[in-house]
Amino acid sequence: MSQSITIEARRDGIRAALQAAEEAAKTGKGTAQAVRWKGNELVLSVSSVDLDLVLLNSHSHRISAQLQSLPKDQQDIVASDPYGAEAQETITKLLRDTAGYERIKNALANDGQQDPGVLTTAGVLVNANTRVVALRELREKYVKVLVLPQDATSKEITDLELRLQMEQEVKQPYSFTSSLLFIEDLINSGNYTTLEVGQALRTDLTDSKVDKKKATELVELELRLLGLVREVLNASGGALNFLFFDDKRQALLEIDQDYQKVKNTKPEEAARIRDAQLTGIIVGIGYLKLRDIDATLLDNYVPGAMRENGSLAPHVDALLALDAAPDSEPVGLDLLDDADPALSVGTSLSGFYTLLAMSGPDDNVTLPVTNGQPVELPRTAVAAGLHGAIMTAIENKQRDSRRLDDLTAPMVHLKEATRSLDKATTAYADVRQRGGFDHQAFTLGLQEYKRANTEFLTAASVSSHGAPLASGAAAEPGAKAEE
Repeated sequence: MSQSITIEARRDGIRAALQAAEEAAKTGKGTAQAVRWKGNELVLSVSSVDLDLVLLNSHSHRISAQLQSLPKDQQDIVASDPYGAEAQETITKLLRDTAGYERIKNALANDGQQDPGVLTTAGVLVNANTRVVALRELREKYVKVLVLPQDATSKEITDLELRLQMEQEVKQPYSFTSSLLFIEDLINSGNYTTLEVGQALRTDLTDSKVDKKKATELVELELRLLGLVREVLNASGGALNFLFFDDKRQALLEIDQDYQKVKNTKPEEAARIRDAQLTGIIVGIGYLKLRDIDATLLDNYVPGAMRENGSLAPHVDALLALDAAPDSEPVGLDLLDDADPALSVGTSLSGFYTLLAMSGPDDNVTLPVTNGQPVELPRTAVAAGLHGAIMTAIENKQRDSRRLDDLTAPMVHLKEATRSLDKATTAYADVRQRGGFDHQAFTLGLQEYKRANTEFLTAASVSSHGAPLASGAAAEPGAKAEE
């Protein structure tokens, strides 16, 4: 095992491999590759290092979300002795479980290692952790690496990892939550500004004022998304972990976008909508449907839909009363530090949110009952019931919206036609005397307009109440165009 090797023996072995690679390069038998280092291009020989000398990096941001999703005792083992046998085996298992592991292993088996990893002189990998695990599983003896200078600092190594990630030199993308944690670590380190991280994320941006703003806003957005994730995790008390959110980036983007629109003008409303949308994520509602969760849906459709659900109906009033109680502790997300719970208005799903967030998939949840004893139900049943109720509310709201759209469509289209005809009048007056203007095509278009106008006026000869249209309404608005 690589962990039984002494520090000195590990350094000596890596040094010997590096010397052999440099000697081979001098005779034209070796290869080298350039990396961006301290602001310049640094050419390093490609060394073949014994896999037993290589240590998996517990600080690799590729697995940061997975590590932080482990039970606390396992996290403590990795943190206290990252290069010990138990920690290295834990990291190995995490890497084997990443989405792209089998693809990478198959590529290595078929084509061999095409690109070198990066290694410190102490034997710690900067990248290529997944490749090392796969090579070991394939019973290979060596891994190709670029060995960094001995005086490499932690910031310089982080700079390199950032470039390797953002320039996609690694062969497996970081997960959504691992990327968020990487960005947070960069900012919290104090070594990078928000602008610098944003420019690293978007290498296509220039130093213009507009692009600098884009770079800064990009990082601020990512940190807000991480904030949403952390709020749910904190509320869940450990029942959920980072991995739950890896396929929910778009949903979180929708939630953040909705919240940012109204947080300054209607903070209480923004908070309860975001609370409800996060509840939607927990019960499995897709991001497209999350867009329909707004104040109107919560106030006018959700309560009725929940009362129609057999499993939820006996508990709806008690849960909604709990949410609205001004003297109770807030049971949902503390979305606004300065928000007064007593000022909250309208329907909130924070009671349902808290029950579901703080329970695992196989747990039971206790639902309150007005003037009765609480009832314990499987979490899966409650989640399914709430999912069905929200979807029913969305369908009912959409149905009513379609009815409203049908009733207002004639006026909307008539206004659009009026605006289009005004534009046509102005455009015609501007070009009718110009050479090259196609008068024949214009005449054909005018005939089509007259036909449509006649049909509309015939259909609208009386109003929906049976009253004749106002005199003059039948005058052809296109008459000016014939001049």
